[in-house]
Amino acid sequence: MRRLSGLAPVVRGGAGSSYSQLNDQLGSAICDGRLPEGTVMTVEEIEVATATSRSVVREVARGLASRGLLEPRRRLGLRVLPEAAWNLFDPQVIRWRLRSPQRESQLRTLGEVRLAVEPEAARLAASRRTPDEAADIVSAAARLWSAGSTVGADPDALLREDAALHGLVLRASGNPMFAQVSSVIQETLRERTLHELGRHGFDAHDLQLHVDLATHIQRGDAGGASEVMRAIIERTQ
Repeated sequence: MRRLSGLAPVVRGGAGSSYSQLNDQLGSAICDGRLPEGTVMTVEEIEVATATSRSVVREVARGLASRGLLEPRRRLGLRVLPEAAWNLFDPQVIRWRLRSPQRESQLRTLGEVRLAVEPEAARLAASRRTPDEAADIVSAAARLWSAGSTVGADPDALLREDAALHGLVLRASGNPMFAQVSSVIQETLRERTLHELGRHGFDAHDLQLHVDLATHIQRGDAGGASEVMRAIIERTQ
């Protein structure tokens, strides 16, 4: 029986369930190219390589198929699909790609999506937000300022408050399709928080830009909101 590249026995009693470990192994191996497009493998081969049960392998395969990474082929097994078939907006797929050799390319792609969506979302939010939405955005900016101004700021708190603010702006835009990309934005912010802010932290200018964004939206200044959102994103490039 073949040895499948990138797969190893799951750790009993380790971090995460057998399902989560196998899901992460297979997804990562596909997204980083260790299991390249066109690879065909059977449930039995995965079961043996990872020392997991057939039911777990099948459950994981269903999940990866729903993300466009795998395709079940009758009497053949599971075929790895080309990147063009993947759900690139799925948060887990984004994380796997960020851990792959194509990390910089993925970061650039995510940044381009943000620049295409978020400044326009901020502009619309300034024009369409309800009084309650404006108040929520101002409160979120204040919480982010507080979290970022604390000595030894907690990266988890920064991520939580930053993601909350950006999500509120997307929803306040009144465009439900913009709101649907919030998972993409959150994964980008998560990556920045873990790999950049963990070393350097939010500086005062970053924090002030977020406060300015909230102020422009509260005042209904669409042009100012869009300009500040663009500046926020460009500082992360």
